[in-house]
Amino acid sequence: MGLYHDNAGTTHAGGVAIYARQMAIELAASNEVYLYTQGGDVVSELTDSDVTVIETPMFDGRALATAAKGLPVGRQTLSKFAMTAWSTYSGLTDHVGEHVDVLVTFQVLDDLLLSNLVDVPTVRGFLSDRSPGIGAAVRERFTATEATFANTPYLADRIVDRFGYEVDAVIPTGVDTTRFHPEAEPAFERDEPTILFTGRLVESKGIFDLLESVSRLDERVHLRIAGAGVEETAVRRRAEELGIADWIRLEGEVPHDELPGYYAAADVFCLPTHVDSFATVNLEAMACGTPVVTTDLEGIKTYLRPGTDGLTVPPQEADALAAALEELLGDPDRRREMESRARTQACEFSWRLQAARLEQFCATFSSADERETDERDRLMASTERDADLEEPLRL
Repeated sequence: MGLYHDNAGTTHAGGVAIYARQMAIELAASNEVYLYTQGGDVVSELTDSDVTVIETPMFDGRALATAAKGLPVGRQTLSKFAMTAWSTYSGLTDHVGEHVDVLVTFQVLDDLLLSNLVDVPTVRGFLSDRSPGIGAAVRERFTATEATFANTPYLADRIVDRFGYEVDAVIPTGVDTTRFHPEAEPAFERDEPTILFTGRLVESKGIFDLLESVSRLDERVHLRIAGAGVEETAVRRRAEELGIADWIRLEGEVPHDELPGYYAAADVFCLPTHVDSFATVNLEAMACGTPVVTTDLEGIKTYLRPGTDGLTVPPQEADALAAALEELLGDPDRRREMESRARTQACEFSWRLQAARLEQFCATFSSADERETDERDRLMASTERDADLEEPLRL
């Protein structure tokens, strides 16, 4: 089996890239797995696993940005087309054909380009519905992918409604319950009640809602922010305006394998995201036994039971968010109850279980393809035999 994602092997992997990485690691325990990803400093999780990493080049971002000026495409699109050209002439597509039965991709251009270049069945995984409309139309017209899956029933419905794609299966995002666990060594210690936020520093993740809510709490807390993004300067400025600049600490980007210590050090994890199809960090916090306060999005409620594993509030409602934080921070007994329940629930979403689902899905798909090939070969052989029998009559 093969999986393709350009950032899956890097320390800068986001949610989709981590999905590809962890699926590859788990699948490699019982399959021959190839992960096609950018070379360079490949994370130890992969090098310590049974995954065979096939490194692809890293293209100069500034050079691509310069090349994109005046063109109706962006740097990412040019990067994908550069990768496609490299894949064709470097022999990567030949490698896929020789070693892989099924290739799984996760991004619209990877799907569009590779499905037309490789000589094996391709499967597209949808982990977000934020693909541009024109990109969806182009994909629908020209993709050669033969099956798709989504990570939540909610997203599957969204994909069907928004893009008109047929979704063949739902295979949720998972969590490494061995790495993310309640006994993880805390990354820091604080005397004040501690709230942790992990994610990109962008408005859609609700970081400004969180700052506003923290400023409304009755008691001083410590807010630890693990993540980086375009709004970092604005976050610092807003914290100063709200008078809580000395309540917070911005850690910057934290390597994924160090996050368990951050969850373990926090009293409450909070992700007040506005739009998310899953929000894996909530599940990671639950696996570490850290109570969660998040938003009541359908994708999140796939795994988090409001009032049992954590508390949910409507997006962009700072008062409701402050009340939920106040409720959990002020009730240690409630937090302890949620810790146990959340851990148990998170174990139902282990990467091992999700990888087994993907393996079964791809095996069924691959078997069907092999049966079709066998049937085609049988018919061709039958036709050849018939031709041999008829040959003397034509002479």
